[in-house]
Amino acid sequence: MVDITPIGYVKHEYPDDEVKRRRFVEAVVEILPEYHDGLRGLDEFTHIILIAYLHKSRGRPLVVRPKRVADAPEVGVFATDSPDRPNPIAVSIVRLLRRGGPLLYVDGEDLFSGTPVLDIKGFSPRRCPKLAKALGGLTDHAGAYSINMS
Repeated sequence: MVDITPIGYVKHEYPDDEVKRRRFVEAVVEILPEYHDGLRGLDEFTHIILIAYLHKSRGRPLVVRPKRVADAPEVGVFATDSPDRPNPIAVSIVRLLRRGGPLLYVDGEDLFSGTPVLDIKGFSPRRCPKLAKALGGLTDHAGAYSINMS
Protein backbone atom coordinates (compact mmCIF):
# COMPACT_ATOMS: atom_id res chain seq x y z
CA MET A 1 0.00 0.00 0.00
CA VAL A 2 1.13 3.53 -0.74
CA ASP A 3 0.73 6.16 1.96
CA ILE A 4 0.59 9.70 0.60
CA THR A 5 -0.12 12.76 2.75
CA PRO A 6 -1.18 16.13 1.33
CA ILE A 7 1.28 18.99 1.80
CA GLY A 8 -1.41 21.62 1.22
CA TYR A 9 -4.69 22.49 -0.45
CA VAL A 10 -5.91 24.57 -3.39
CA LYS A 11 -8.16 27.49 -2.40
CA HIS A 12 -10.21 29.79 -4.63
CA GLU A 13 -13.67 31.30 -4.89
CA TYR A 14 -14.87 29.52 -8.03
CA PRO A 15 -17.51 26.76 -7.91
CA ASP A 16 -16.57 23.51 -9.64
CA ASP A 17 -18.76 24.21 -12.69
CA GLU A 18 -17.03 27.56 -13.19
CA VAL A 19 -13.58 25.92 -13.07
CA LYS A 20 -14.75 23.38 -15.67
CA ARG A 21 -16.11 26.16 -17.89
CA ARG A 22 -13.16 28.55 -17.58
CA ARG A 23 -10.53 25.78 -17.39
CA PHE A 24 -7.96 28.07 -15.75
CA VAL A 25 -8.40 30.28 -12.67
CA GLU A 26 -6.31 32.20 -10.17
CA ALA A 27 -5.92 30.37 -6.88
CA VAL A 28 -3.95 30.14 -3.67
CA VAL A 29 -2.13 26.99 -2.65
CA GLU A 30 -1.96 26.90 1.14
CA ILE A 31 0.93 24.78 2.39
CA LEU A 32 0.60 23.00 5.74
CA PRO A 33 2.96 24.18 8.53
CA GLU A 34 5.13 21.06 8.60
CA TYR A 35 6.11 21.67 4.94
CA HIS A 36 6.90 25.42 5.07
CA ASP A 37 10.69 24.86 4.97
CA GLY A 38 10.26 23.00 1.69
CA LEU A 39 9.19 26.26 0.02
CA ARG A 40 12.64 27.85 0.32
CA GLY A 41 13.86 28.96 -3.11
CA LEU A 42 10.54 28.34 -4.85
CA ASP A 43 10.16 32.09 -5.51
CA GLU A 44 13.02 31.75 -8.02
CA PHE A 45 10.60 30.08 -10.47
CA THR A 46 8.03 31.76 -12.69
CA HIS A 47 6.09 28.49 -12.99
CA ILE A 48 5.63 25.50 -10.73
CA ILE A 49 4.33 21.97 -11.14
CA LEU A 50 1.55 20.93 -8.77
CA ILE A 51 0.86 17.25 -8.24
CA ALA A 52 -2.56 16.78 -6.71
CA TYR A 53 -5.09 14.15 -5.71
CA LEU A 54 -8.35 14.44 -7.66
CA HIS A 55 -10.60 13.98 -4.64
CA LYS A 56 -13.79 14.42 -6.70
CA SER A 57 -12.90 11.89 -9.38
CA ARG A 58 -16.00 10.00 -10.52
CA GLY A 59 -14.51 6.74 -11.61
CA ARG A 60 -11.89 4.73 -13.36
CA PRO A 61 -12.88 4.34 -17.03
CA LEU A 62 -10.20 3.21 -19.42
CA VAL A 63 -12.01 4.47 -22.52
CA VAL A 64 -13.40 8.04 -22.71
CA ARG A 65 -14.67 10.54 -25.26
CA PRO A 66 -12.75 13.84 -24.94
CA LYS A 67 -15.26 16.55 -24.06
CA ARG A 68 -13.36 19.56 -25.40
CA VAL A 69 -12.89 18.22 -28.93
CA ALA A 70 -15.95 18.22 -31.19
CA ASP A 71 -16.79 14.81 -32.68
CA ALA A 72 -13.85 13.17 -30.93
CA PRO A 73 -13.70 9.39 -31.06
CA GLU A 74 -13.50 7.28 -27.93
CA VAL A 75 -9.87 6.83 -26.89
CA GLY A 76 -7.90 5.43 -24.01
CA VAL A 77 -7.89 7.64 -20.92
CA PHE A 78 -4.09 7.87 -21.05
CA ALA A 79 -4.38 9.79 -24.36
CA THR A 80 -6.45 12.51 -22.66
CA ASP A 81 -6.39 14.93 -19.75
CA SER A 82 -9.63 13.50 -18.31
CA PRO A 83 -9.81 13.82 -14.52
CA ASP A 84 -11.42 10.37 -14.29
CA ARG A 85 -8.43 8.06 -14.22
CA PRO A 86 -7.38 4.72 -12.69
CA ASN A 87 -5.26 6.70 -10.21
CA PRO A 88 -6.82 10.14 -9.72
CA ILE A 89 -3.58 12.13 -9.83
CA ALA A 90 -3.30 15.55 -11.49
CA VAL A 91 -0.24 17.32 -12.81
CA SER A 92 -0.73 21.07 -13.36
CA ILE A 93 1.83 23.60 -14.52
CA VAL A 94 0.83 27.00 -13.16
CA ARG A 95 2.33 30.48 -13.12
CA LEU A 96 3.62 31.46 -9.69
CA LEU A 97 2.46 35.04 -9.20
CA ARG A 98 4.00 35.42 -5.75
CA ARG A 99 4.65 33.71 -2.48
CA GLY A 100 3.36 35.07 0.80
CA GLY A 101 4.86 32.83 3.48
CA PRO A 102 3.02 29.49 3.21
CA LEU A 103 0.67 30.82 0.51
CA LEU A 104 1.44 30.38 -3.17
CA TYR A 105 -0.58 32.70 -5.41
CA VAL A 106 -0.91 31.05 -8.81
CA ASP A 107 -2.61 31.57 -12.15
CA GLY A 108 -3.63 28.96 -14.68
CA GLU A 109 -4.98 26.54 -12.08
CA ASP A 110 -7.44 23.89 -13.26
CA LEU A 111 -8.12 22.19 -9.92
CA PHE A 112 -11.21 22.52 -7.75
CA SER A 113 -11.04 24.43 -4.48
CA GLY A 114 -10.18 22.02 -1.68
CA THR A 115 -8.07 19.75 -3.89
CA PRO A 116 -5.24 18.17 -1.87
CA VAL A 117 -1.76 19.01 -3.18
CA LEU A 118 0.68 16.11 -2.87
CA ASP A 119 3.89 17.71 -4.14
CA ILE A 120 5.33 20.79 -5.81
CA LYS A 121 8.26 21.09 -8.18
CA GLY A 122 9.82 24.16 -9.70
CA PHE A 123 9.26 24.19 -13.46
CA SER A 124 12.06 24.87 -15.88
CA PRO A 125 12.02 24.64 -19.68
CA ARG A 126 14.80 22.04 -19.24
CA ARG A 127 12.03 19.62 -18.20
CA CYS A 128 10.52 19.75 -21.71
CA PRO A 129 11.85 17.76 -24.62
CA LYS A 130 13.45 20.05 -27.18
CA LEU A 131 10.63 19.31 -29.61
CA ALA A 132 7.34 18.06 -28.17
CA LYS A 133 4.34 17.39 -30.41
CA ALA A 134 0.65 16.62 -30.04
CA LEU A 135 -0.70 15.45 -33.37
CA GLY A 136 -4.25 16.30 -34.43
CA GLY A 137 -7.58 15.10 -33.07
CA LEU A 138 -7.09 14.91 -29.32
CA THR A 139 -5.75 18.41 -28.79
CA ASP A 140 -8.01 21.45 -28.35
CA HIS A 141 -7.46 22.37 -32.01
CA ALA A 142 -6.79 20.09 -34.95
CA GLY A 143 -3.28 20.04 -36.36
CA ALA A 144 0.21 19.48 -35.05
CA TYR A 145 1.71 21.51 -32.22
CA SER A 146 5.33 21.98 -31.35
CA ILE A 147 7.06 23.45 -28.34
CA ASN A 148 10.56 24.62 -29.11
CA MET A 149 12.49 24.98 -25.84
CA SER A 150 15.88 25.94 -27.32
